[in-house]
Amino acid sequence: MFVEFVLFLAIFIGIMTISAFIFGSWVVISLFRGVGTFFGVRPVPPPTPIGPRRPSGAVQIGPVPNQRICQYELCKSPNDVSARFCRRCGREMVAVAPVKVRRAAVW
Repeated sequence: MFVEFVLFLAIFIGIMTISAFIFGSWVVISLFRGVGTFFGVRPVPPPTPIGPRRPSGAVQIGPVPNQRICQYELCKSPNDVSARFCRRCGREMVAVAPVKVRRAAVW
């Protein structure tokens, strides 16, 4: 009976110690973040992958052949070349103007 009580007490004290350590660490980190935010210090953001980020979190790596990208900043959805409206946000697609190119001979 006494051994069970001592074992229970040891486990209880161990759990309370671990909980106090985790809670104390959380409080200290929160205080540092609060003081840093007050003084205008911001944490370094993680590196962003190559390409524009969509609201869904997906990353578009490059242009897709035979598709146009919606010009709206929060959409950036790929659409068919012949589409007049974006299939995701419904905004009108900007018509692509042909560009005249002069070619010169290079020796």
